[in-house]
Amino acid sequence: MSRRQFGNVHRLIHDLLDRYESNPQASRILAYIDEDALQTVEERDRFIQALFGIEKAGGIVIQRKRAEGAFVLGSVRLADPTVLYAHVNRTPAKVSAGIALGKARVRSDLPEGALDVLDEIANAWSRGVGRFGLAPGDSSGLSASLDLVHALAIRAEDGGAAPVDYRTFSRLAGTPSKALERLVSTVPRLFERFYPDRAPSAELDSADWLATLGVTRTPQPLIVSGPIAIAGQPLPPLCFYGVPPEQGEQLGLSDRVDYLLTIENYTSFVRHAREINNNRSALIIYTGGFPSRCHLQQIVRLAAEAQAPIFHWGDIDDGGVRIFGHLERTLAERGLSLFPHLMDVAALHEHGVVRDKQMRTADAPPRESAVRGLWEALVASALVLEQESLSPQYPSRRT
Repeated sequence: MSRRQFGNVHRLIHDLLDRYESNPQASRILAYIDEDALQTVEERDRFIQALFGIEKAGGIVIQRKRAEGAFVLGSVRLADPTVLYAHVNRTPAKVSAGIALGKARVRSDLPEGALDVLDEIANAWSRGVGRFGLAPGDSSGLSASLDLVHALAIRAEDGGAAPVDYRTFSRLAGTPSKALERLVSTVPRLFERFYPDRAPSAELDSADWLATLGVTRTPQPLIVSGPIAIAGQPLPPLCFYGVPPEQGEQLGLSDRVDYLLTIENYTSFVRHAREINNNRSALIIYTGGFPSRCHLQQIVRLAAEAQAPIFHWGDIDDGGVRIFGHLERTLAERGLSLFPHLMDVAALHEHGVVRDKQMRTADAPPRESAVRGLWEALVASALVLEQESLSPQYPSRRT
C-alpha cells in the first residue's frame, strides 16, 4: 500500500480527518511528508513549523528518526481529532449529519420504518460516506428525495394516474424541476425501503422502475394498429392510431384479430403496422420501451378482449428480456400466455453483435419463462441484437 504523502498542511489534516470519520475505531491513522513537494527551504520550514504547532496543541504526533547522523521527520499520526477540527475550522461529519437530518426526522409524511432508513443515512454520513446515492451532508438532496418519494407513493396508490414527465412531476412534488433527473437513482431506492408493498416487483433499472409508475422523461401516447373502435365507434382504416394513455380505456376492437403483438421500439412498430398489418388483421401495440403502468393496464385489458395468441417483439439484450419478463408476469396474473416473436437464439447467433456491457444476474428470467433459453444464450455468446436489425414478419409460435 502506497504512503499518503503531503506537502500541504491543510490537505494532510483533512486526509487524516477523512480517514478518522470513515473508521473512528482505527488506532493508527498515518500520513507522511512529501519532501519533493517542498521545493525551497522556506517552504519546508513553514510546513514543519506548522506541524510542530499542531503537535504542541496535541492534535498529531510526529515521528522523529535519525538518518545519516541527523534527525529527520517520519510519519504524522493523528492523536486528537478535536484539535484538528478546530485548526481547519471543520465541522465533524457526525455533527453535520445530525443537523442535515434534523428536519427530515420531524416530517409528518414519513411512513412507518422511515426513521430506521434515516438512521442508516445518518450513520453513513457521520463516517463521511454516501448512502442511497446521497453524498454526506446533502440535506437539500435528501429533502427533495423525500418529497419525490411521497409524491410517488400517492401516485402508486392511484393506479390510473396519467403519465407525466420528470420535470413536471418534480414541480408537482414541490421540488426544483430537475430534481428527479438529479436523484433518479436515489428516489427508487428510498421508495422501495419506505413502501415495499407498493414498489414495482421486478428488478429494474431506475428509468424502467419509474416508467412502471408512469413517470418518464417524455410520456408516450398509447399507439396501436388494427381494427380499433373508440367508445364503441369503429375508426376509419388508418395505419395506426395514438391516444392519451390515461384515456386508453375507451379503446376497443371493432373486429376479431388473428393475434396481438406488443413491440418495444417505434421504428419496428411502424414497419410492422405498414408492411404486415396493412389489412388490420391483428392488434399491434407499441410499448414505448418499458411500458408504464398505465400502458400495461390497457395491454392486459385489450389482450383479454382479443382472445388471440399474444406475442412480444423487442431487442435481444438484457433490457429486451427484462421488458418481456415484465409483460409475461403481468399477463400470467390474468391467465394469459406471452410468446416471443423474432426473439430467438438463431436470430441472435446469425445477426448479433458483441455487447459492450455485462449482463446483470438480477435480470435473469425464471426458468419457466419463455425467454429463459434466450437469456442463457445471451450470457454464453456475449452477443446482443437490436430489433431494428430484423425485418417484420407475421408471427407464429415457432418464432
